[in-house]
Amino acid sequence: MRRSGKKHNVARFIIAILLFVFFFGFNYYYVVIKPENHTVPTDTTKDTIISFSWWGNDDRHLYTLTGIDAFEEKYPNIEVNCSYNVWNGYERRNRVYMLSGKSPDVMQINYNWIREYSADGSGYYDLNKVSDYIDLKAYSKKDLSYGTSNGVLNAVPIAYNAVVFYYNQDILDQYGLKVPETWDDLFTAASVMNKDGRYPLHLSDKHLFLSVLAHYEQTSGQTLFDEDGKYTGDTDTAAELLKFYKDLFDRQVICLDGKSTDTDFSNGTCAGVGIWASDAANYCTQLEDKGGSPVLSTPPRTSDNDALYGWYVKPATMYAISKNTPYPKESAELLNFLVNDKDMVLLQGTEKGIPVSSQARRILREKDAMNNYDAEAGNYVYSNLDRFETMVPSNENSDIIDAFCDEAARYVYGIADLNTCSQELVDRWTDTLHS
Repeated sequence: MRRSGKKHNVARFIIAILLFVFFFGFNYYYVVIKPENHTVPTDTTKDTIISFSWWGNDDRHLYTLTGIDAFEEKYPNIEVNCSYNVWNGYERRNRVYMLSGKSPDVMQINYNWIREYSADGSGYYDLNKVSDYIDLKAYSKKDLSYGTSNGVLNAVPIAYNAVVFYYNQDILDQYGLKVPETWDDLFTAASVMNKDGRYPLHLSDKHLFLSVLAHYEQTSGQTLFDEDGKYTGDTDTAAELLKFYKDLFDRQVICLDGKSTDTDFSNGTCAGVGIWASDAANYCTQLEDKGGSPVLSTPPRTSDNDALYGWYVKPATMYAISKNTPYPKESAELLNFLVNDKDMVLLQGTEKGIPVSSQARRILREKDAMNNYDAEAGNYVYSNLDRFETMVPSNENSDIIDAFCDEAARYVYGIADLNTCSQELVDRWTDTLHS
């Protein structure tokens, strides 16, 4: 009897553990994972229910939801089931959507997802098939080429994005410096600022990598990755990249050691910042609120006669329709509303950058709604579209950037010599690009 009691106790214990795991997992999914989509309940009285997903901050969520309310008023037969998230959560869930074939009917997508999920053009719905409902005349052939894969129009660009550079004019004036336009200007600024613990630039890992890449292409006349994303260099090329990175660090143009943060520009630790044009208002407004004076400059170059410009442009974000949507007409009507309708255009303004749609730009100009930092940065990108190269996905590949930062740190801190780090970098890039 005692043994039987012990067995029952063990059994009860095991059952209790299993129930705990079950209910914990159930609650974790429905309370933690699922709510991050912030799904808005649907109205089953509507004739058609379509889904729409996007990523962004709270401000973007708010104006987009307001816009969807306006859309539903104009199309009373359509209900839109919205799901939204911050970037990291959205990116993870999008992969699940695409692999499962259960993507939302209309979705905000990243530019490099065209190549990742639709290299043959079949990953998203062909928008040419619903051109009666989307005003594609608002886009140039060049605009539409960014969303075209294998001759299929998979997506339309919302706005263009490129790395832009802003500086705090007040700090530059303190040191009698002009606004930096060349790499030499930055090295000069560093030489007079560093005695006070200041740096000319704050750069995230991605923007630091793109800056090093730009310097290499400007001086060599060679692109680092070709149009297919293949690495075009060798170990000597990798060594040149690592040496310039070390030069920026040794001469204190940038701050490393994990001490650099996104607030360095607004708090005066760094005189300048390299950012996406779509982030201009966020950084510049913070600086202005603290009494600083943001001023836009050209991306650094070596001289007026660089072999290549070295800087790249891409669609900041795009809209696409699921290839499996049962409602292509209604989805197209929503997509057109998002990029061309006056109500939505005015709600969004330049929060995502200067709109690519010529109709949207006309609406904003008529309302004098393109006079903020986002508009300033966006206009700079637009005025230099012919100079910028088209972003190659390899330039933004997180594995490519992580490998570079890892090997650069090993070289900078003397953990390994230049030859070792260069070879390891090439090996890691080769593995990444062939996996």
